[in-house]
Amino acid sequence: MRFVKLAIISAVVLFLVIYLFSLIIPSTIRISRAVNISVPKDSLQAAVTDLRQWEHWNDLVSNSDLTNKQFTESSFSSDQLKITSQPRVGDTLYTTWQQKNARVLASGFTWHGDNDQFVIQWYFDVKLNWYPWEKFGSIVFDKQLGPPMEKSLGNLKKLLEKNP
Repeated sequence: MRFVKLAIISAVVLFLVIYLFSLIIPSTIRISRAVNISVPKDSLQAAVTDLRQWEHWNDLVSNSDLTNKQFTESSFSSDQLKITSQPRVGDTLYTTWQQKNARVLASGFTWHGDNDQFVIQWYFDVKLNWYPWEKFGSIVFDKQLGPPMEKSLGNLKKLLEKNP
């Protein structure tokens, strides 16, 4: 009986320590990538705000694992993913991403600059629940989303700088 009590008390204390440590991790994280692009502003805006053009540069939507893809100017849908863009606000385009049976992610593109020299930033904002396993799991989100975001922005840069 002593060992059972010790095991239960140890499990509770271990959970509390893990929970308290998870409080250090913020409840909202931002995964962000940026690239410099040398093109006219209207070319950049057209490529980013028209979701039909995403098929040519965005690896997250041109993925061959997605089935029944449908592109419109303000939305993308497939059997696995749905993306909706909001009306553009200044130099920012806001989008929402919904994977099948998963959380909704807020995303956005912002571009700053002048004289055909722009920095475009793409980000995802992820809101986390208080669960310790979710907060610790969020550490890998950057490794999951970051590389395809970098590759997509590189594809956008190549596409636009080749065809200004």
